Amino acid sequence: MLLRDRRSLRKKRSHDMRKLKLVAMLAIAAALAMGCTAAAAPTTVAAPTQGGTVNATLTDMKIAVDRTSISAGPVTFVVKNSGVVVHELVVIQTDVAQDKMAMGTEEVGKMDETGNIGETGEVIVGGSNTFTVNLPAGHYVLMCNEVGHYSSGMHMAFTVN
Repeated sequence: MLLRDRRSLRKKRSHDMRKLKLVAMLAIAAALAMGCTAAAAPTTVAAPTQGGTVNATLTDMKIAVDRTSISAGPVTFVVKNSGVVVHELVVIQTDVAQDKMAMGTEEVGKMDETGNIGETGEVIVGGSNTFTVNLPAGHYVLMCNEVGHYSSGMHMAFTVN
C-alpha cells in the first residue's frame, strides 16, 4: 500500500508541476503579447510648432531677418536698430510684390499701409522692440515706412505657411 501511495503522490506532484508550467507559460505569453501590442501601437507625433520668432536687424536702408518664412500662428518679431537713424518694422499682408507697394496718400515719402498686421513703431538708434502678431498663411511684406526708407530699399518679402 505504501508503494501505491507514493505512486499516487508522484502523479499528483507531476500533475501539479504541469499545471504550474502551463500557468507560467501563459503568463509569459501574455506579457509578451502585451509588450508586442505596446510596441506596435502607433506613436503620437507632436504637432509642429505654430508660429515662432523672427529676429530682425534694421540697418541703414536694409532689413535682415533670420528667416524669410514661418508657420502660421503667433509670430514674435524681435527687432534691433543697428543703423544710424530711426527705423521701424511694419508687417503688411498683401498679394503685391515687395517692390511694388503703392505710395501712401497721407505723407509724402511713405507707403500705403493697407494690410498692416503689426509694427514696432519708431525704434531709436541702438534700440530694440518686440511685438507679437497672429499671422495667417499668406504673402507679406516687411518694410520700414519712415520717410524715404521704403524707396531706398528697406523692404522684403516674407511668407507664412
